[in-house]
Parts: sequence; structure tokens; C-alpha cells
Amino acid sequence: MFESEVQIKLMEKLIKVLKASPINDYKIQVTHSESVELFYVLNKLETNRATNIDEAEVTIYVDEGDKRGQSSFSYYPYMKEEEIKEVISKKIYAAKFALNPHYEIPSPSSKKPSNIPSNLANYSLNEASEKVVKALLNAKEYKESVFSATEIFITKKDVRILNSKGVDVESISYDGFIEFIPAWEKDGEEVETYNNLHFSTLDVEELTNTINEFVLLTKARFEAKKLQLDKPVKVIIEGEDVYNYFDFFVDNCTYGYKYQKMNRFELGDNVQGDNVTGTKLNISMIPSYEGCSGSRSFDSDGVVLEPIQIVKDGVAVARHGSYRFGYYLGEKNPTGLLPIVKVEPGTKSFEEMKKEPYLRCVKFSSFQYEEYSGFFGGEVRLGFYFDGEKEIPVTGFSIAGNLNDAKSKTVLSKEIEVVTAWSSYVGPKYLEIKDMTIN
Repeated sequence: MFESEVQIKLMEKLIKVLKASPINDYKIQVTHSESVELFYVLNKLETNRATNIDEAEVTIYVDEGDKRGQSSFSYYPYMKEEEIKEVISKKIYAAKFALNPHYEIPSPSSKKPSNIPSNLANYSLNEASEKVVKALLNAKEYKESVFSATEIFITKKDVRILNSKGVDVESISYDGFIEFIPAWEKDGEEVETYNNLHFSTLDVEELTNTINEFVLLTKARFEAKKLQLDKPVKVIIEGEDVYNYFDFFVDNCTYGYKYQKMNRFELGDNVQGDNVTGTKLNISMIPSYEGCSGSRSFDSDGVVLEPIQIVKDGVAVARHGSYRFGYYLGEKNPTGLLPIVKVEPGTKSFEEMKKEPYLRCVKFSSFQYEEYSGFFGGEVRLGFYFDGEKEIPVTGFSIAGNLNDAKSKTVLSKEIEVVTAWSSYVGPKYLEIKDMTIN
């Protein structure tokens, strides 16, 4: 990061130019990231790479009457004052073409950013990557199975945000990421599955078990038969697509949805409707969770984050969202953009869910939800059908349901999982939804 005397002077140069410019506010996000990256083909190391990168992103805010525009640019330490002035001049011009109702940017908070939990801090990046490789090598070997390609990334990121109001916050986070393609080959036929896994808590044994599960799912995909089913059935959704089910409730509690008049319910409303026979929802937005690499202690505006419950026993109790939209709604202390959706688990175990016929959906090609109609579902690449006697892997079908009908009946599992993908989620690993249509 910008720590040496030379680097500090470079930042001072940038701030000096910004303060002298005809702008109203500014924000600077400085990021220093280090990573170790390993690339394997057929379990053979092909490339070993290390990165060490400094980045600075500057956002300027320009007022015109009761409107405010913003524009961003990248700052590089080699830039001279005249270059910075020229870029700012161009960005002021650009900002005036994207004006919005006026809003303030955050001021300093009395709250201190929390530490982001990660045991990766106990190792050097090389040591951590060696442990991940060990987990891969410990995976159970099958003569029919091979890893076609594997990529491993261990990253440490130091982020600092400061603005013209006096905000100055900094945090360090870690992310482990594995992208791997196991293949299953037999009798001249082959199936590959793409998998990726984020983590910020490193447990070699647990990681090995997870990798083994993905290999066996590839085997199941190889053996899967086309599903022939012409009647509604109880569906169990599992894996990383579970959190998509909760998007409706999370999105409709945001400041943005309320301000833009897109929200489908108000605070105090029962978001699951009347006569709830499934699990009553308890949903929170939280800044960090052990093992979740999506954890953050402040958001991209520099707002220090604290957890907030948005749905309690099925009732919407609070809104959340960006500082800007919170400002528009007159919120005294906008929550900021909290990165993790946390859903309280239910009381029914996975084993209890499996006591009657079901269709378990494990891998979707694309899980979709259409907010205004309420329809959700998608094509399933891998599922398991249990007819009451045996479970078999199946493929080549899609499921469809309507959230307006399902939200009062859906049962959440006792078991929980931690997911970091395009969004972060901590909550039930399985959802049980009865009478879904199969196509």
C-alpha cells in the first residue's frame, strides 16, 4: 500500500490537486493486493505466479444546482500534477452528464471497522497455497477420474478509503479460491463439471472432503439418466443456488427499491403472507462471517458496517442499502451495502426431508427468478430422484414454481452452509418445496 515516504507524498500530491479543483467532494479507494496463483493441467503444475499490485480509484462529485453528478478515474503514482488536473477536468465534464438528485457522502463514524476473521492470516501466501495443494492431493483417487484443470488463488487485500468529509478507514481481508474441472471417463465416454470454491478459513481435511464431494457429483453426472416424471413432486434445492430464493426478500427491503417505488411490501408487512405452514423467515444482513471471503468491515463508500435484521418471524422490520439511497429516504444512519445475507436455519434435518419421495436439485445451468410474476426455477443439470425405495441421479429437466405460492410453505433445513459467489450467503443448505412442476 502507499506506506513509504515517497508513496505518502504521491498521495499528498493527489489530494492537493483535488482540493484545488472545482469539485464539491471526492473519494479515494486505495487497494494493495498480493497473491499466489497456481495453474495445473492434469495434476501437473504448469504455471506458478505471484502478484503485487497497487491501485487507486478516485471518484469526484460535482454539484450543479440541486443536482449532483459523479465520475471516476484511476490514479497512478507516476502521474504529474498537470496530468491529474487534465484528467479531473475531463471527469468534471463527464459528471455533469450524469446528474442525480443531490446527496451527501458519508462523514466519519464513531464506530471502528471490525476485523475480518480469517485463519489465512496465520500463514504466508505460499504456505497457504501449499496447504490447498495438499488438500487436492489428499482427495480420493478413482481410476475413472482426473482433474482436467485446476487453478488456485490465495489473495491478501489491504483496502483504504478516504474522502473529503474526513472518512479514513482501512481493512485487510483474505480470499482463497479454487477453480477446478474434474472429469469422469469410462468406456470411451467422458463428462466434465466446472466447480469453484471461495473460502477464508482454511481447513485441509474439510477442503479435501469438499473436493471429494465434487468428484462424486461428476460421477453422478456421468451416470445420470433423463428424468421421466409427469406429475408435481416435492423438490429439495441445495447448494449455491439456495440463496437465490431469498433475493426477493432481501431486494425488497432495500432503500433503492423503496425510493424507486419498486418494493412489493412495506415495513410491518408479513412477507410470507398469511397461514404460514413452512419455516418463518428470519433474515439479517451482516458484514462478516468466519469462512466467508465476502466479509467486509466497511463498504465502497467507507461506511462502517454493522449487522441488521431485516425480516423477523416473517415480518419486514428494517431496510438496508447504500448511503446515497438511505440519504434520499432521510435515514439518519444508512446501513451501507452489507455484503452477506444471513438466514436463520429451520428445524427439519436433511435426513427428515428424505423420508418421502423427492427430487433433489444439485446443479442448475441457471437458476432464475422473475420478480413481478413470482415464477422461479430453471434447467437442472444434475439432480437425484427418490421414488420411496432408491435414489438415482437424473438430468435433462427443469423445475418451475411460483414464489407467491411457495413462500408460505417452504421448509428450511437445520444444516447450514457458507457460500461466496456473485453474492455471499450464510444459511440453510437445503430448501424443501412441495408440489413443484417438472418439465
